[in-house]
Amino acid sequence: MQTNNILTSSTAPFILPNLSAWQKSQLMKHAEQVLITQHHMLTKTGKNILHHTLQKKRKHIRFNHYPKGDRIDYKTGGQYFYHCHRENKDMDEHGHFHCYLRQKFIPKHIKPRPLADWDKHIDSPMAHLIAIGMNRLGQPIRLFTVNRWVTSETWYDAKHAPNFIKRFKMTLCDDPYWQPLDQWVEGMLHLFAPQITWLHQERDARMAQHANDYPNENIYEYRDIDELSEIPIDLQTQVEWIMNSQPAAPEKRMVAEQNAI
Repeated sequence: MQTNNILTSSTAPFILPNLSAWQKSQLMKHAEQVLITQHHMLTKTGKNILHHTLQKKRKHIRFNHYPKGDRIDYKTGGQYFYHCHRENKDMDEHGHFHCYLRQKFIPKHIKPRPLADWDKHIDSPMAHLIAIGMNRLGQPIRLFTVNRWVTSETWYDAKHAPNFIKRFKMTLCDDPYWQPLDQWVEGMLHLFAPQITWLHQERDARMAQHANDYPNENIYEYRDIDELSEIPIDLQTQVEWIMNSQPAAPEKRMVAEQNAI
């Protein structure tokens, strides 16, 4: 299967925004959440978040979802799983977490993109928020979006991404073993909300470009279109940005806080 080149930007380049004091405090809470839960999953023998996710299995099965059956919060609509179906040798990528919001928890006034086959995957009603690529050391190294056929999702326009990220919560109390991972995934989505929002904008711009390139294809189901947008990430760099961010200008602050990180 061919994967399209996603190294060039279809929209404006990503730039980390300035933050209001309130935004800064919220992001610092998410950073602490990520770092604390990540540390909780480390062991003295060198095991990391991947060992925890794979339940310390020596071998994982390609395409299998970990945890089995996914982690689904039926009170909030948050859902995620980890899998590995191809290792990216250039980036040392082991696999990735796919994160979703189930459609039942999307406000009814927010409608899917009005595609002719918008309900093709309605038997699995959810919106894909982001994929988190992980290296073999258990470190998050990139975020990326994918085409609809990859995730069998219902497609929503990029403008709704901030709202969906706000709604992603993992509140399950069923198994203490999985709670640190639940909180790590939740924290990652909120901590990297600026990048995820930009990636959705880039995704939609890329799809508009593909619509022109392949006028006779249903581009949302076209197997040659796989990944749509990506950005490398680094936890330390993200935390340093938060700590060093200058206050947002007053006229921009109200808009930014209305988007609510």
